[in-house]
Amino acid sequence: MTIGATIRQLRQEQDVTQEQLAETLGITSRAVSQWECDRTAPDISQLPALANFFDVTTDHLLGVDIKRKEEEVGKIIKQVRKFQELGDQQSTVNYLREQLKIYPNEPDLLTHLASALQTFYFHQGKADTEELKKEKSDEIIALCERALKYYKPTDDNNYTKQVLIGQYVYYLHDKEKGEKLVMSLPNVYCTQERFLADLYDGKEALARRQSALLWSMTQMMHRLFWEISRDDFYTYEQKIEVLKADDALTELITGGKPNFFHCRLSVNAATEAELYLKIGDEEKALGMLEAAYDHADSYETHPVGEKYAPCWLSELDDDRIGVHKMNPDTAYDSVYNIITKLENKFCEVFDGNERFERLMKKLKEKISK
Repeated sequence: MTIGATIRQLRQEQDVTQEQLAETLGITSRAVSQWECDRTAPDISQLPALANFFDVTTDHLLGVDIKRKEEEVGKIIKQVRKFQELGDQQSTVNYLREQLKIYPNEPDLLTHLASALQTFYFHQGKADTEELKKEKSDEIIALCERALKYYKPTDDNNYTKQVLIGQYVYYLHDKEKGEKLVMSLPNVYCTQERFLADLYDGKEALARRQSALLWSMTQMMHRLFWEISRDDFYTYEQKIEVLKADDALTELITGGKPNFFHCRLSVNAATEAELYLKIGDEEKALGMLEAAYDHADSYETHPVGEKYAPCWLSELDDDRIGVHKMNPDTAYDSVYNIITKLENKFCEVFDGNERFERLMKKLKEKISK
């Protein structure tokens, strides 16, 4: 971070205007503006006065302390990702609250806390009263707005906007505020994934492009397929077609070796089983339940860092895929929970069926205790 950016950040954190800073230093507000735009820099004789004004060291102004801070924040984010790999949102929340006592205005930490609160209280449904929903919703919005305030103009703040959009649109149903945020996001043709590889050469550039192909395509396309499949405009038969198209795309991109994406295919298969049962095709419903188990088992037992098969993913393994679990359930748990939902009627329809009983026995041996 440049000294100009540091001055701007300190001034914003302390709610000081350019005019107030200029008046204290006996210079013009235009001079302060020039510093913050990195067109000029303070004279060395002005550094002690600036440091005293903001109550920081001259090393901090010159970026020595900032580099150390960035390293420490990077370590914190790594620990957050470890919690997320386990789906442990409560530990994420507790850990980030403690770290924010040290770095109260660090936007990435504020955003990760907002995201973990949203997942825990709203996605997992832990906010079980209207009073708690309002309290946590207000906190999530306040954290995101605070984070947006402290991001630098060149920083990527889209994840923060994504969390805010989720809160406004899905949980508060305030589509007007959601629309303003949605329209501020880049379109699909102007994304980090598209251009990031151009900053690298050789195999690293190739790996970045392959990662964008694998993750962005499967993530974005799956989300759209899934949401389309939930629309009541479609018949049960058409919903099955939609989900099978999603399965086919994942299989195609991963060359028939889905690795991490077996988890998604498992949920798709169990959902297809629900739909087959609704149209009265019990044989296909049972077959899809068995497929759901197989995908869950493949996901839970695949080696860490497993490589992908096709040449278009030759530089990738699962270590490059960031896993963010919404809850600590295993893939086995997800399949079991779908099967045992009373409204799905699997246990009722297949009562006494040998294949179904074998499947349930295997699941009960695998699910979390």
